[in-house]
Amino acid sequence: MWYVIQTQTGGEEKLVNLIDKMVSKEQYEECFCMNRECVRKTDKGYEIFLRPLFPAYIFVVTDDPRRLFFELKRIPRLTKLLGDEKNTFFSVSGEEEEFLKNVQNEDHIVRRSLVEVDCEGTIVKADGAVGVYLSNIIRQRLRKRYVCVEQEFLGEKRKIYLGIKLKEDREVG
Repeated sequence: MWYVIQTQTGGEEKLVNLIDKMVSKEQYEECFCMNRECVRKTDKGYEIFLRPLFPAYIFVVTDDPRRLFFELKRIPRLTKLLGDEKNTFFSVSGEEEEFLKNVQNEDHIVRRSLVEVDCEGTIVKADGAVGVYLSNIIRQRLRKRYVCVEQEFLGEKRKIYLGIKLKEDREVG
C-alpha cells in the first residue's frame, strides 16, 4: 500500500535520499516525491523546471507501515508518517492511488499536457493528466500554462496544479 510521509516544504527530495540511505529496502518497496513540470517564459521560449506536486509530502510503498514507522524515527529530520491519535497510519485510498498513477510517469513526474483551445480560450481537448481529468478543471491560466483540478486526496478536496502546453510553445533547454 501507498502511505504518506509529511516533511518540511522544500526538503522532499532530501528526505527521499535519506530514507534510501538509512532505511533497509526490506522495509519498503519504493519511496518517492512526485514532481510536476512547470514553465517560466523567457525571451527565447518556455523554460521547464520541476516543483513538488504535493509540497511537504512524500510517498512510500510498504506492506508494514508500523515497522517502517520505527525505522523512520532513526532519521535525523522532521518526518511524520501520517496517522491519527491511535497510530492508525493513513494509506492512500484506491481511488487516490489510481489518480496518482494516472497523472505521473515512471519517474514520478507529472508532465505537461498538450491542450487545444477554442476561439474563446476554453480547453476543448487535452492529452496526459489534463485529458484524463478535464472535467475536474476548476481554473485555467493559459498565459501561465497551468490548470487547477479539484481532486479528493487524504480525505479532503484539494486543488492540484497541472502544467499545460500549447502547440505553438517553443521550449528552451
